[in-house]
Amino acid sequence: MRKFDFQARIGAFTDIYNLKDENAKGRLISLGSSLMTALYNVFITGVFYTGFLSMYGMSITSVGIISYIPLIANCFSVFSSVILERIPKRKGVLLLSKIFFYALYILATTIMPQFVEDTHARLIWFAVILFVAHAVYALFSPGFTPWFYFFYPADNERRTRYITLNQVFSSIMSSAMLLFSGLLTDAMAGTPYQDTLIIGLRYFAFVLVLIDVGMQACAIEYPYPKGPRIRFSQVFTLPFKYKKFLLCLLMMFYWNFVANVPANIWTYHLLNHMQFSYTLINTMAMMYTVILVLISPLWRRVLRRYSWIKTFGIAVLLWLPTELAFFFMTPATTFLYVPLCLCQNVLAVGLNLAYANVLYINLPEENSTAHIAFYSIGCNFFAFLGLLTGTQISAIGGDTPFMLMGLEIYSVQYIVLLRTVLMLALGLVLVRGWKMFTPDRDIEEIEANAAAQKKLREMLRKQPRPRLRLRFLRSR
Repeated sequence: MRKFDFQARIGAFTDIYNLKDENAKGRLISLGSSLMTALYNVFITGVFYTGFLSMYGMSITSVGIISYIPLIANCFSVFSSVILERIPKRKGVLLLSKIFFYALYILATTIMPQFVEDTHARLIWFAVILFVAHAVYALFSPGFTPWFYFFYPADNERRTRYITLNQVFSSIMSSAMLLFSGLLTDAMAGTPYQDTLIIGLRYFAFVLVLIDVGMQACAIEYPYPKGPRIRFSQVFTLPFKYKKFLLCLLMMFYWNFVANVPANIWTYHLLNHMQFSYTLINTMAMMYTVILVLISPLWRRVLRRYSWIKTFGIAVLLWLPTELAFFFMTPATTFLYVPLCLCQNVLAVGLNLAYANVLYINLPEENSTAHIAFYSIGCNFFAFLGLLTGTQISAIGGDTPFMLMGLEIYSVQYIVLLRTVLMLALGLVLVRGWKMFTPDRDIEEIEANAAAQKKLREMLRKQPRPRLRLRFLRSR
């Protein structure tokens, strides 16, 4: 039996990823690219990025400002469809733009502080470099989505498996590196070598970016569907012709606002106010991978039963108690961190799995670049608003806590309270109104499956149950 299960799992993998046809090969390259991205993002985002900025005197407010600069620059993606629609073969341009972006994002920001010593001047240079990098990349990065979307499986079952496998392998890669690098960084805490290690890991990340670009260059580029020439104004008007697609976009815009209200400010809070170690934060992030492997079959069953949208809404509502509990976490109650993170990791599996396909469930095939440009602009704009909101709230108290009912509460924790209210509203809308967002074909499939399950339960209920005969032993 075990041998059969193993062969079945291998067959499920090779059905999605193989070198026999170009689509499966493209999915394999996409998986390899996801692994590389997960690996180098460990060193240039999240806790290491916050630690890198803290090395050069960036305060919690400065970290917030630096976080929302890229989101402003990403609004330049409004011009991407006009540019990309005029380039029939885009692979070379896309890959060159990616190298240019990471050369500025990693190399330029790492080298600059060695020559600029004033903290305020460093903040300005960080903002300028990041703005230029993201503004240029925003013109071309939307082109990656239609390029690799050709490789997505058409049916929901194989698509869910493809998304899940990508997330599982990417999480395993990033978690392994998070744990190793976190232990190494904490071992060097308080020594000059810690800063040197963080900088060295950033240079290593750029090498991984070049490997990622080399892999993506091997993927075939299919001809893009040709439609009428896109005008600049149509980027803002075309999505309004597709009601369900537009509703999915509005849901994603709202979620980007909610998700980015704390952003890097929360990591700064954990490192500097709660005095958590890199190892602890990275270990909790790593646990997501273990939970993803164990829980993803359960969430796939939930997806088949309730749809992508309703599953997302259910996960959001279940998230609320954990978010509220984080509001009350103080330096005296840090024991809450581990159990709350584990609960959120369980729910994050469902959130990430469902969210990964929200853009595509109603994405029109014609003029997809324009639709993706609108999506990119909206997500970045609302993420910017979220970061701006979080930064303004955190700036009220800065690094000084307030006393509330005998508890030391930092201003960043009120951001968590705000997120709780916003997530409650989103979860209720998605659970109650999921059909407004879901394609008709998916609604029919879900309702047919529900009817079949109900019929099966009724049949089992009507079957006669075997009677239990109890034998009593009589004592002599």
